[in-house]
Amino acid sequence: MASIRGVARLSRSVVPAFHVGHQRAQEIALRRCLHQTPIALKKKHKTVQESDDLFASDDLFDGEEDDMFGASNDASKSDGTVQPGSSRASLSPEERLRRFNRLFKFVSDRIGLKPKVHDALQVRKTEWQHLFSLATTKEQLENVVELFPKWRESRRPWTTTHCDTFVRRCEELHCPGLALKVFSDHSKYGFDLSSEKAARQLLHSLHVEHPITDTMTLVALYKAYNLPPISSDLVACAMVTSACFKTGSPESLTVAKALLPSLRDLLKKTDVKEVEYPQDWKERLKAKEKTWLTWSLNKIQIALEKQGIESDWLKQWRESSGHAQIAT
Repeated sequence: MASIRGVARLSRSVVPAFHVGHQRAQEIALRRCLHQTPIALKKKHKTVQESDDLFASDDLFDGEEDDMFGASNDASKSDGTVQPGSSRASLSPEERLRRFNRLFKFVSDRIGLKPKVHDALQVRKTEWQHLFSLATTKEQLENVVELFPKWRESRRPWTTTHCDTFVRRCEELHCPGLALKVFSDHSKYGFDLSSEKAARQLLHSLHVEHPITDTMTLVALYKAYNLPPISSDLVACAMVTSACFKTGSPESLTVAKALLPSLRDLLKKTDVKEVEYPQDWKERLKAKEKTWLTWSLNKIQIALEKQGIESDWLKQWRESSGHAQIAT
């Protein structure tokens, strides 16, 4: 299990980069128990919807974009009927499962060093996006992940779109630990954390409800995948700082306080118009990172006041940006 004390010691020397070795992060992640709460298939069929922006030419999928904090609130309220403006009807649970099983077998049989089926049909890159979106349980997504090594054996690449879709689906199915496991064992899965967008979404998935050690493991992977350091990314820096304050251990507080100068500097450099909280709910769906920032900064301000740490700089920025009127 990752040690917060170890991260705290690290922060004293390299907080601006906030990096630890990839091998150490990999060992930490592989020893960690994944979130194992089973998800009822029937329930998830009713509540989970997908974004259809990746499949504009395919009639298999329908639904709304994911919400700020995981699966869409609109999706969770949906009764399965077609929403206004939608061009496709939602799949029934039975049809969805049938298509998932059919596609899973198709892909499984045609990848790897010794595929079971040799024919003219090739596994397209978009097949993975379809599998991710057809999965409605953590268990199904775990089965898909077990195919990743065979895709690597086939010397086929993963794309940034794959990365974004996989991480989003892990959040929607409440299993971000699965994504962390995959990215922490590159030698097995060969799946790169190649997208800043995906990294932020995974960080969001982990930082509120999962142990701080999971967040620290992800932070350590930023350098391994050549992503910008946490201290240079306003949204990521705010979420990590908030998570450390929430944990409240001496070690995590050391890390949080060490990140405050970077957070303050990033806020100074940021035009408030670029991060204004969207008033329209449709706009919030498109700009969920602004929502994450709004609420993370609110939590940080509360923590600073409780800790007796000077916070006027944050309070003034939140008031001038309109964030204080949204999150109090």
